[in-house]
Amino acid sequence: MEITLNLKTISTIVAVIAVIIGIIEGLNVFSLSGLVSDFVFYGSLAIIIAILGLLGVYISKRDIRIAAIQYIIIGLGLFITIGYYGVIGCVIFVVAGVLAIVEYMQTKEEVTTDKKLFLIPVLTIIIIVLFLLVSVGLGILDSMAASDSVSFSDLSASISNEYGTTSGDLTGTLNVDKDFDYLEVKVSFYNSNNLTLYESYAYNGNNVHPGKYSIDAFYFGNEIPTKAVIEVYNEINSDPIYTQNVNIN
Repeated sequence: MEITLNLKTISTIVAVIAVIIGIIEGLNVFSLSGLVSDFVFYGSLAIIIAILGLLGVYISKRDIRIAAIQYIIIGLGLFITIGYYGVIGCVIFVVAGVLAIVEYMQTKEEVTTDKKLFLIPVLTIIIIVLFLLVSVGLGILDSMAASDSVSFSDLSASISNEYGTTSGDLTGTLNVDKDFDYLEVKVSFYNSNNLTLYESYAYNGNNVHPGKYSIDAFYFGNEIPTKAVIEVYNEINSDPIYTQNVNIN
């Protein structure tokens, strides 16, 4: 028995594969939540978006044009949500959408447009946008809370020049008022021209609880710095949640 596959069928098959890949990519991001806590949210959202791709498969039986729109929206939604972690799913969804468009252009399939079906891609866009707005809002609130939960005291710099070499330390106490999965303190030393002379990590730890922690940033260079900038991070490769300048006399 000979089986003939048209572009509509191929597009549907590709879309189903994209759904599976999208779910796997979402689970992969979810599994990285130990490194970046926000990945729990974005991984879960990516899984939901990928599953919404099945609505495109359903729509394709009634209006392949709207199905194509749904596939492309889902692909872009995956990429916007989890970036390069979702690039494969994004590309496959877009391919499914392009195949559906080509099928319609070639066959000029007569379709009785049900305007209610357009609600599916519209609602999909709304869902994605709302989740992303919630994410931004929660991120801002969490950042504000994190910023208010760390401070420094007893900061002191002891840097001197001996035998043509300048070295020393900036020490102090890190005060923490809430639990953090991860904290890192970075200190950058500058001269009077605001040029970076040296960077040092004064503290890093996992599962940090409220309390006081000693910090010690080593300095080594050719001149005595005039300023140090302390930055606190609660995630790897993220923006600092707290910054403090220290003048060095």
